[in-house]
Amino acid sequence: MRYAIISDIHSNLEAMTAVMDFLKVNPVDGIISCGDLIGYGPNPKECIELAKATPNMRSVVGNHDAASCGRISADGFNDTARTALEVNQNLAGAQNLEYFKNLADFISENDLLFVHGSPRDRINEYLFMMHKFKENIDFFKERICFVGHTHHALLYQYEFGSGNDSCINIEENVEVFTLSPMKKYIINVGSVGQPRDGKPGSMVVFYDTKSMTLTFRRISYNYQATQTKMRALHLPEELIQRLATGY
Repeated sequence: MRYAIISDIHSNLEAMTAVMDFLKVNPVDGIISCGDLIGYGPNPKECIELAKATPNMRSVVGNHDAASCGRISADGFNDTARTALEVNQNLAGAQNLEYFKNLADFISENDLLFVHGSPRDRINEYLFMMHKFKENIDFFKERICFVGHTHHALLYQYEFGSGNDSCINIEENVEVFTLSPMKKYIINVGSVGQPRDGKPGSMVVFYDTKSMTLTFRRISYNYQATQTKMRALHLPEELIQRLATGY
């Protein structure tokens, strides 16, 4: 089975549409989103409706998704995130926010786990530091876990037996790996709508369960159009500038 895995669309319709258009000409068996369809950007309603209309797409709930519909509190959000969330809630409308109430916080199949934050805390934990990755290895039975949340695309690998581990940051626009049956993996699929790893393009990750091939691919989109809409809504300038820089 061939998967496309995405995450952190964050109400960025131009980015989401670019990824979906790419997948139309590069079809897969299933699309899985690791959460945060909403937040930060200007088009929550349209992104939710596109997700619901895509027949082979499934999603887990992210922290912004959960906060938008009242599943969790937004008290822990910083002022910028909270301001954008309030704008997003008003734009999306109550009926569309109901979509998030029924999303699971994980998907497990084919020896793969999909969550937003981490295996240990599926919605809220950020995985940046090496010791955090290693601590999470025992919190999932599957061999590969796909996560989002940090907006940084990377590959963490843990070797059975020796316990040796390493982390690879994804620097290029296309990077391909063949995974080993002797290792366990946590893979951060980056962000479609608001990357923070220095690359402004949208990230989509492909995984083939038969060949065990993992491919990271960045897709360019018209972020200036998204910025224009964000300014019209008076969204925080920090969020607007981030789309151009990837930081």
